[in-house]
Amino acid sequence: YIRSGWVAGLVDSSVRQETINGNEAATAHAGAEGWQFDIAVIRAGGQVYRLLTAAPSASTSLDTIARSVSGSFRILSAAEKAALKPLRIRVVTVQPGQTMGSLSAQMVGVDRKLDLFRVLNALSPGAAVSAGDKVKIVTDK
Repeated sequence: YIRSGWVAGLVDSSVRQETINGNEAATAHAGAEGWQFDIAVIRAGGQVYRLLTAAPSASTSLDTIARSVSGSFRILSAAEKAALKPLRIRVVTVQPGQTMGSLSAQMVGVDRKLDLFRVLNALSPGAAVSAGDKVKIVTDK
């Protein structure tokens, strides 16, 4: 499957069959335009999952990071699947007294909320929001 042509820059000699957390898998390396890639393809529960880890060509940590990523793969239990809520981006109107900090604090399922809020809304670190502005937040509602 890895050799079927969907991986540009594939290092053919790097393709290996493996078992990852009890699941049949294959891994390989690829490189392109100053980047190196680790590809892991895992077959589990009748599905095929593709994991791609990328690092600059000069990086020496790709293998360690890629093993950590692929090693964390597992099938969710029925209870875990049922508890999942999709995250959505909602547009909200800024109310009087609200700040970037208070709006970003409402976001769920993300790290570095204020930084992400600024990126989502193209706001510089010194910017402010005003009542009536429309902004985007990440929510599960």
